[in-house]
Amino acid sequence: MASLSFSVKDIPPEGERVDCVVGKEDLQLEENDPGIQDVLALTATIHAEDAGFRVEGELNGLLLHECVRCLEMFATPADLPFRALYKDLSRRCSKRQEPEPVSGDSDPEETDCHPVVEQRIELPEMLREQLILSIPMQPLCSEGCQGLCQACGQNLNVQRCGCEEVKTDSPFAILQEAFKLKPLA
Repeated sequence: MASLSFSVKDIPPEGERVDCVVGKEDLQLEENDPGIQDVLALTATIHAEDAGFRVEGELNGLLLHECVRCLEMFATPADLPFRALYKDLSRRCSKRQEPEPVSGDSDPEETDCHPVVEQRIELPEMLREQLILSIPMQPLCSEGCQGLCQACGQNLNVQRCGCEEVKTDSPFAILQEAFKLKPLA
């Protein structure tokens, strides 16, 4: 299990470099959180600043998703860059106190703010949030996914079934009936 907890007193002036692999337990992933295949590689740096501690890095590996059409699990590569600011709980996060962008194309408003709790920087919750935010709204195993047969549930990507095509009415068909205009007399 990788240590993702750092004492603010132990962070040297030049910053702390983190290179490790993290698993499901390290990131405290729950059942409904995104799945990972094996482990993810974590590279990050922690720097002390006037406003708190800036953490920047990247998570790399394979994320597991369930296709919304065929319900099969599939893996996609994950290269998730992140930026976070950790501050003492007694100080509130404000955009004016966030660090300046490191490169010209970064926006300080994109920096997440997290608390320093008991003089410790805890990375698991922030990393878990980054994974959750990376999930596509409609994960598809492929653009051409044919999904499941509406009659028997057969995965149509694997095999065609013998069912006749099920014709379904629009879910708005009932509204068409309700709003039929009566002829004026």
